[in-house]
Amino acid sequence: MIGALVKRYWLQLLVVSLIGVLGFFVNHYRNNAIDYKDQRDKATQRAETSEAVTKNVITAMNLIRDISQATQNAKRELAEKGETRIVYIRQALHGDPCANQPVPAAAADSLREYADSLRSRAGSADKR
Repeated sequence: MIGALVKRYWLQLLVVSLIGVLGFFVNHYRNNAIDYKDQRDKATQRAETSEAVTKNVITAMNLIRDISQATQNAKRELAEKGETRIVYIRQALHGDPCANQPVPAAAADSLREYADSLRSRAGSADKR
């Protein structure tokens, strides 16, 4: 009985089994494609994040370099101005008899304390 049915419908059974096998393989490769797409998307996101972090680090390094360079330039300018002031003061006091007299110790100490207080205030926050 079954043999007679198989002989009669063998072509239809072959087509149905072929469709079933093809459906299995399509489903299998579809799942693999979805997995690979997810992996690709995650790798792309990691690459973009890494690229953004790298750009931020480079920007920060450039800012630090620029600030350092500006600080060095400012220090150099202050040193040059200080040297110019020293030369100017020496020229202005040249030949003045009072400039050859030593400054009393009490006055010198008072000036040093005042200068130190100015320096300590310059580095601290404004407390108004």
